[in-house]
Amino acid sequence: MYELDIENFTKFVISKVETLNDNIILSNPDVSEEFPCGVVSNPMETIKRTEDNFPIYKRFSITIEWWTNSKYEAMALFQKCNILLRSMNFALKGTPIDLYDEITKKHRYGGRYEVNYNGITNSFERVI
Repeated sequence: MYELDIENFTKFVISKVETLNDNIILSNPDVSEEFPCGVVSNPMETIKRTEDNFPIYKRFSITIEWWTNSKYEAMALFQKCNILLRSMNFALKGTPIDLYDEITKKHRYGGRYEVNYNGITNSFERVI
């Protein structure tokens, strides 16, 4: 059995998302940042089931946004990210984030993903 924590979950997600774009950061960029970039933030975990005080089933959620010069470029990176994360049983939840940042003059497009983690099998399972 393996207990996946928020730090290692976030590192895992970043390692996967970096295959799409190697400029991944953990907080909103400022004007000096290199664009396009991905922002991985707001990781959360909820323990759903324990056995002898060991969390055997958790739900993780995380927000991923793409900051680019054009909305279409952000949408394209978002779609590639969706396909990648969907292949690992992550589900997009809620309404997509679609904003224009006045400070950086960049488009932001992204969303919140959820996945269940089985600590017994050390695997991700779909959120139903």
